[in-house]
Amino acid sequence: MAVLLTLGFLVGGCGTTVTFTRIGYAAGAPKSSPLDVDIYLSDPPQRRHRDVGLLEAKLRARGAEHGCDAMFVKGVGSNTGATLGLSDHPSSTKTITATCISYTD
Repeated sequence: MAVLLTLGFLVGGCGTTVTFTRIGYAAGAPKSSPLDVDIYLSDPPQRRHRDVGLLEAKLRARGAEHGCDAMFVKGVGSNTGATLGLSDHPSSTKTITATCISYTD
């Protein structure tokens, strides 16, 4: 169930904000569709590649915009804290962190 939920977040997007931290450059042009971006959950791809950046939320769509050939999911977690410090009731934010990968072969 957890894997299906994670995949649902990856394919459909799960947050209101998306951050991209560039750590390299893609070998190719931006993708025309998020479906052109592969997703890896257990290990990065065996084929030659370079890491392009770190993404959080709506991974496939943003990965496609940045020319990623694949995404390697590095972690799934959540942060819990008071809402703007104005409430005693904590809120929880789900996060998925992945590496944007560009194939070099």
